[in-house]
Amino acid sequence: MMPLPSMPRRAELSVDRATLAAALGFLALAATVFLLGPARLSLALFVGIGVFAIAARPDWGVTIIVILLLVQYGQRGIERTGQAGLIASLVPPGEGLLTPNNILGLYLASILAFQIYRDGDLSFLRSRQVQLVLAITVVLIGSGILNGVNYDEQAELGLRITGQSPMRALASRALFLVLFVAFVRRPSSFRSLMLVFVALSLFTSFSGSSAALGQGSDVPQAAAYRAGGTSTLIETAGNPNRLAMVATLALVMIWEFTQSELPAGLRWTGAVAALGLIVTVFLTASRGGVVCLFGTGGLLLMQRGHLGRRVIYALLVAVVAGYAISQVVPEAAMERLSTIPGISSNPTGEGEGSIERREYTYVVAYNIWKLSPIIGVGLGNWQYMRFLTDPTRSAGVAHNSYLEAVSEGGLITLGLYLLLFLVTHRQLRELAHRPEILERIREDRMEWVLNALRVSILSFMAFSLSSDLWDLIFFYFLMGLAGALINKYNPPVVREAMA
Repeated sequence: MMPLPSMPRRAELSVDRATLAAALGFLALAATVFLLGPARLSLALFVGIGVFAIAARPDWGVTIIVILLLVQYGQRGIERTGQAGLIASLVPPGEGLLTPNNILGLYLASILAFQIYRDGDLSFLRSRQVQLVLAITVVLIGSGILNGVNYDEQAELGLRITGQSPMRALASRALFLVLFVAFVRRPSSFRSLMLVFVALSLFTSFSGSSAALGQGSDVPQAAAYRAGGTSTLIETAGNPNRLAMVATLALVMIWEFTQSELPAGLRWTGAVAALGLIVTVFLTASRGGVVCLFGTGGLLLMQRGHLGRRVIYALLVAVVAGYAISQVVPEAAMERLSTIPGISSNPTGEGEGSIERREYTYVVAYNIWKLSPIIGVGLGNWQYMRFLTDPTRSAGVAHNSYLEAVSEGGLITLGLYLLLFLVTHRQLRELAHRPEILERIREDRMEWVLNALRVSILSFMAFSLSSDLWDLIFFYFLMGLAGALINKYNPPVVREAMA
């Protein structure tokens, strides 16, 4: 007797996920009806449908968490206004540990645990991005425990705007990265995540420019002529420096997308969006942002292939952008941008005090680092230690991710971060220079994603010199994309076999 054909592996996975989703969905539905009553049955049914959908496509759950973290879970909470406030109000903030992103993350973790039990597949843990981020998390949390950091005392002193424990936040971000690398595998998932980030960034950039264009938005952390403030959709982009970074990263993704095979109309639509993002960077009056924008533009032009077309395209955008900047950017913003040390002819104009404060912060960071050079003074302890050691009793942030990392986590943490960036850039470069891998990437129409990610990570490292970014979602989003992309096209087993 001939053996019956076995069920394809993909079909087995679908059946197992459906079974798991049915069990978990039924339990969630029953618990909701019991707790909330029959009147909330429609809500329970809506949640139940979401449970089934995410069980079948966990990458959708990862995308939802990205949106939640970008829109509603920033490092420093602000009350959004205007259209951004209206959209943000649609995203439930939750309370304490029962925030939507935490609940969704735990649900995805239960799906991952089931798949590990069923398949014994732990390949995602062999990702260098996952390993190094987990190592950083352990070292920083260990530093906080050894130094006896009292976060409640900091909150009582007003040194922390939110009472959330940095240890808990760091652990949840690390779990998010694990879920990202484990579940994001389809080419469509990568493109969808990039599209979500670009869409949120475009809305944030254009709405965040309203303050500089005189539409009355508050800018609590900067002068009123600078873009940013409470009208931004991405919460942490209320700070002008971060808004410049968000606009630049979105510009990179749009640029690389328009360099792929697209209809002319879509390409020029992308050029218009890129023009708006360039103007937004200038409206922030962020000197570091403008310098990084020019550096990022140089990296984009250096990407391989069709250099002549890229240069012509870039020159056209630059000419139009230059004209738009001269017409819409306020004089105060241009004066501030003219105080870039070593570049500008007017180093003593508007914003000179900011430069002096940055220089003073380097001295403060050195004094804090000397207190515990190997393991640092403890996660989330920068402001508190600065308040104690700074003669001016300032509790200002570091405005430099490298300084913050070496102060709070010591040389060990800073070394792990630098190793993470180095390894990630090298692995992405390997994907672009291995013909057999690059061919697969091109077949999946993912070359623009790879190119955009390579430039985005380098640009992010540059922005980290003038802003504290490594504890925010942007860092984990980029590392998650990189880890998932590397695992898909050059998994650890293949790399070890070829070594």
